[in-house]
Amino acid sequence: MERPRHAYPKPVGFGAEPQPMEKLVEPGQTIDRKRERKLRFACGMALALAAMAVLLAGEIAPLWGKVLLATALLFAAHRAMTGTPGVAVLTYHSVTDAPSWLPWSGEITVHPRSFAAQLAMLRRMNLRTIGDEDMADLRARGQVPAKDCVVIHFDDGYLDNLAFAAPMTRAAGFSATIFPSLDFIEPEDSPRQNDDSAGYLRWSELRRLRDEFCWRVESHGIDHSRIPTSERAVDVVTRENWRRHAWLQWRAMPGAKHDWFRSDAPPAVPIGSPVPESALALAACGWTDGRREDESDLRLRLHHHLATSRQRVAQEMGRPAAIFCWPENRACPAGREIAWQTGYVATTAGKGRNTANESPSVISRLHVGDRALGFRWPWADAQLLRAQIRLMQGNFYWYPIVAAMNATRKAVFAWRKWQRRSHP
Repeated sequence: MERPRHAYPKPVGFGAEPQPMEKLVEPGQTIDRKRERKLRFACGMALALAAMAVLLAGEIAPLWGKVLLATALLFAAHRAMTGTPGVAVLTYHSVTDAPSWLPWSGEITVHPRSFAAQLAMLRRMNLRTIGDEDMADLRARGQVPAKDCVVIHFDDGYLDNLAFAAPMTRAAGFSATIFPSLDFIEPEDSPRQNDDSAGYLRWSELRRLRDEFCWRVESHGIDHSRIPTSERAVDVVTRENWRRHAWLQWRAMPGAKHDWFRSDAPPAVPIGSPVPESALALAACGWTDGRREDESDLRLRLHHHLATSRQRVAQEMGRPAAIFCWPENRACPAGREIAWQTGYVATTAGKGRNTANESPSVISRLHVGDRALGFRWPWADAQLLRAQIRLMQGNFYWYPIVAAMNATRKAVFAWRKWQRRSHP
């Protein structure tokens, strides 16, 4: 396959302080979608207000002149509010009504009722799912799939994806792509409680998702790891917080990690240990053995994770992985380059809208959750999803709805946090 347009150049050195993903500018993407929608909406509103001011102004010009100028301003406002068409790539993680085993469930879990409402909304919008490779191929040819297309992703490989999400997507007529991390895939002989959806999928269950539900299985790396970036401690491991700092346990547990959450106490790093400052292991240089890593260390780690996970998917699924999903949606230029060299068609962690003039080897995704207004209301969750999809498609008239719902959610969460502090 030919290298896609806008393919990534060789990265600069990594001797400097690691940069967070928010400060990295993707080639082919001069502006991220959040900034774009704010600027476009502000520009559109300014032009619309100018048109009203012209019409309401005194005898500055003949009526026909004012109407002509106001019409031109309104047309410019509409152009500002409608951008280049893009494709919404919806990202889910856990879909369950019993998420308590996940310390970060509030950030990544969607209740089945909300998920059902969101799928019903996709159907009312007359959307259909396409695959990541199909989308990348169209974009490489300078095209964008039709507006009736959407891509659905599931990260991490949770067991509840098979118990809840897969049957619901099939009933709604949709397919999806799932990205498991190798060290969290359960062995075939591991014991499991009946009717318990906590935990992770097995390879046989991933093959069932492929064969029975038409899901694609792609790569999420080996261990979803973080790496210390300095010797400075940001916390201390306690009995209450060790699950929230699970990455520290994972890093000290070579190999299988699928049952880490079943431990009553920290399984690898004991209580009282410092929690160092950290970053994603596949997105930044770390701090090991009293020194900062250089670019060669980062490249070795990237190549190991990318090549190993691609080959393992090939062994288990009968074809190598074509899409790599960066853990926590963080990437670095070196990772993009090495991913292409090891055979991946595209990777995630873009900041745009998947338009034809963006890099086809970069997939920009939309995180989907529930409690759109700060509390569980499936109807509101579906309405927010509809507005977010329209924004990804380039319709910025929907921005006020998304902004208002996000502001409401933040206010509700802030109020609850204040209440917990005031009434412990």
